Amino acid sequence: MNLFLYLFRQFRLRVLVATLAGLVSGLSAAGIAVLISRALAAEKPEALLGLLFFACCLIHLVAKIYSETRLLELNQLSIAHLRMTLSRRILATPQAKLQVLGRQPLLNILTRDVDSFTTAFQFMPIMIGNLVILIACFAYLLGLSPKLFLVFIAILVAGVTLFRLAERRPLSRLAAVRQQIDTLYTHFRALIEGSRELQLNRARSERFLEKVIAPVTEGVKTDFVASMRTYIRVTNTANILFYVVIGAFVFGLPRLLAIPSSEIVAVTLILLYLIRPVTELIIILPVVRQAGIALGRIEQISGDLARIEPEVPAKALFPASGAPILAFSGIRHRYSGGGDEPGFVLGPLDLEIAPGETLFLVGGNGSGKSTFAMILLGLFTPEAGTIRFRGVEVTEANRDAYRQHFSAVFSDFHLFEQVMDAGDDATAARAAGYLAALKMDHKVTIRDGAFSTLDLSTGQRKRLALVSAYLEDRDIYLFDEWAADQDPAFRRVFYETLLPELKARGKTVIAITHDEAYFAMADRIVKLVDGKLACGSGPA
Repeated sequence: MNLFLYLFRQFRLRVLVATLAGLVSGLSAAGIAVLISRALAAEKPEALLGLLFFACCLIHLVAKIYSETRLLELNQLSIAHLRMTLSRRILATPQAKLQVLGRQPLLNILTRDVDSFTTAFQFMPIMIGNLVILIACFAYLLGLSPKLFLVFIAILVAGVTLFRLAERRPLSRLAAVRQQIDTLYTHFRALIEGSRELQLNRARSERFLEKVIAPVTEGVKTDFVASMRTYIRVTNTANILFYVVIGAFVFGLPRLLAIPSSEIVAVTLILLYLIRPVTELIIILPVVRQAGIALGRIEQISGDLARIEPEVPAKALFPASGAPILAFSGIRHRYSGGGDEPGFVLGPLDLEIAPGETLFLVGGNGSGKSTFAMILLGLFTPEAGTIRFRGVEVTEANRDAYRQHFSAVFSDFHLFEQVMDAGDDATAARAAGYLAALKMDHKVTIRDGAFSTLDLSTGQRKRLALVSAYLEDRDIYLFDEWAADQDPAFRRVFYETLLPELKARGKTVIAITHDEAYFAMADRIVKLVDGKLACGSGPA
């Protein structure tokens, strides 16, 4: 029911059309059963019954094909819509919130939980058609024999109630499996990313497998098998009980209720006709239940994600120029420590950065450089203080537009295959020049707006990330320890060629670095010590 309501909320008209076609399909299928029952009960079936029978067959075929096709399209449309909506909401969610939620749960939702939806939606045409057949046949039973109808409904209500009671435990176990999957996928990611370290230490690898992966894997297996074993027992019992009910109608009820044998024959035929729809519905139930759990998890995480706001052009919110380009006043941010630890406090910070300035940010590990960079880029919201960009205060209303003026290469960067605006001839020429300067032109080219390969070393991939950032042509560039893992020749190109080129183009550059040999390339050096500015002077 939750799945159908989700579809109805998102695509009301499409769902109504597909459901109407399903109703026609189910009613015509029920009509086939009713016509066969009447024909068998009659001594000499009328020709009209035969015409109606073949007409119902044709209507059922056409309506069923149309309904299942529309529901198939609706299925894929809803899945694509769900994936895109979740993706957009993830990008609209502040980085601090995403870090709390964790990467793996979000990835599981976008893949495994949405796949559960896909599987369940594939059964939607079967569910709708079979439910309509059941309802139509029940209506016929009511008109044929109210007594037998009431008996059958009483048995059905009792069976559904017992089924709901019996599935409570397997449902709770399926929910536990869903929780354990998040943990298991996190461990699998550690296994893949840490495979080199594990291969170098057999004792560690065995301990990781036996103490970390094995318990969760065993828990998933145990809970899933236990829950599905219960479903197998319940569904098969329900299936055989359907035959028992038919037997009761045939062998016992005529004598007890004084029902004519002709009615018993007609009712028995209807019940035999319902075996397939009932069996299919029972088989589908576990899949639908798992999809319901997935939907609950998606809705839970979605409640923590940001709502999608209308995009506002960056240029409409900030002037084209202004000095200083950035001004920080009383910026303060805190990371809570564990237990009784007070945590780390950045600030208060006061700093102005001029347009076209090349500023080097230095400081030891834990001094607050990365936190400051995240606040500078608008990815973290400071707890106190203000940021002004070209004289305009940065607020929640314009923070996304503010971010669009930056390009960054993080120390833990991600390299995208696609290159922004690489289809433009001038941009392609600039890209080729950067690749040549960084000695990457013999390994990588840009084809159809993308790098020809990403199968490179970390240092080489970082050079490509630098090329991507340069091609974005933003007002402000931030480089977080870009040269840390580069050869001396590439460090020289970075500091003596590429940074001066950005300055010549009027770009503002903030580089987090420890390369004292190149401090002379900076207009100013700012040092952070324990979250506070220690100095802000010219080159050392």
